[in-house]
Amino acid sequence: MAAPTVRPRVIIVSCGGRKSTAEQPVPAGEMYCGSYHVALRRAADALAVQARTARVLILSALHGFVALDELIAPYDLRMGDEGSVTGEKLRQQAVDLGVLHADVTVLGPRAYVEACRSVWPELTDSLAGTRGIGEQLAKLADIYALSRRSQTPKSSARPDDGTGTSSLIEEIERRADTRQNVDEQRAARKRARYATYSRLLIEHAGRAHGTLTFPGDVAKSAARAGAARRFAALYRVQVHGRPDDSRTVDVHGTPRDVARFLSALPRVLEKTESRASESARLYGRWERHSTARPHLADMPTPQRRAHARDFRAAAFQVVVDILLDRPDTVPEATDGLPPWDQVYPMAAGIAHYYWFDPAALADPDETARILATAERRHVTTPAAP
Repeated sequence: MAAPTVRPRVIIVSCGGRKSTAEQPVPAGEMYCGSYHVALRRAADALAVQARTARVLILSALHGFVALDELIAPYDLRMGDEGSVTGEKLRQQAVDLGVLHADVTVLGPRAYVEACRSVWPELTDSLAGTRGIGEQLAKLADIYALSRRSQTPKSSARPDDGTGTSSLIEEIERRADTRQNVDEQRAARKRARYATYSRLLIEHAGRAHGTLTFPGDVAKSAARAGAARRFAALYRVQVHGRPDDSRTVDVHGTPRDVARFLSALPRVLEKTESRASESARLYGRWERHSTARPHLADMPTPQRRAHARDFRAAAFQVVVDILLDRPDTVPEATDGLPPWDQVYPMAAGIAHYYWFDPAALADPDETARILATAERRHVTTPAAP
């Protein structure tokens, strides 16, 4: 009697947007360094240890299924983008790898699960039923924790040489993870002072809608909304204001473009405001200098405050101008003139020296989360009579 055939076990994780900065090709297992991908790998490795003979593969939107030690170069592509790997290629790769009839578990966003499902219709989607990145990360942590408890007694989770070093290392790792989460949450709260975005609505494959809201007083909200409209072209989206709500704008474009813009704009505004604030600090130092006395003598306090406020607002617009069209040089400020008469050279000098590319601030992991948690509305065209 022939022995029953044992199906190979394969754990597949999606690739990640944040990649290694190495200029030379690196192993696929070292290419993706975003926190979401790291959590996926951690859970996949735990499942592989539990299954003993399981094999971990990465599904790359460009290369398809790659082994952890396969050398690949950085790229910028998401599953579903033009040029991403096709179902036919994935099926042929599964044949070449000898895993076409494997028992497959997939860890990753919906687009990657569905790509795998075209090869293995009966695969296991370990993140099915989760809503949003928070629930996904919690589920991945549960997978990892459950595997550790089932495979290794707590007292021997790490080899211990009797000095307590293993428990110390684990404590350091736990604290590092906690500190990283706290830092990320603090940074997100800071960005929320400048702009917040709604849940993405995907109307169909080529059209999505989102909204951006700008906290702060009326003047600052209006300035940030105006900047959003100007930065929109860098991300190939359209931004429109609302006549009944000056603090909110609507964003339209392809799902990926809108998701990237929603991720990027709070970061762009944070850096823009930082440059404008630095210009305002120059103004403040001028007020305390002896050269300011002739200009401020007998000037009422409300008028002085108005000058400072108007300078800060104008500096913000100058910074936006420089970021969008960086000149080769900017004029220097003139001694003897008050700052309110030379906003451009003072603010432009700061923006030019500390210039950054506003088209390059979309966070790949956040963009992926926005797409993964989007509401999808399938629009059907009525049949012709």
